[in-house]
Amino acid sequence: MWISHWLSDFFGLKLEHKKVIHQNIFTILYHSNGGFTHSDVYNLPIYLRDFYLNEIIEVKKKESEEMKKSQSKSEGVHRLGI
Repeated sequence: MWISHWLSDFFGLKLEHKKVIHQNIFTILYHSNGGFTHSDVYNLPIYLRDFYLNEIIEVKKKESEEMKKSQSKSEGVHRLGI
């Protein structure tokens, strides 16, 4: 019994790992705007999947910062009564 239990953990992903992988796949697919298919992303080597995910995260951070800057500039204009 011990060996079969060990082998099942060894040859398969645990549920929490599967969830993270599919969340990452979803994020890449959603933000790539049709640039990838599910099978493209699923079959990517892990280092490339991580690369694209990190690139998306960086782009979204920059977009958020730009939006905050833009909002603070427009608030400044309204305060001056312009």
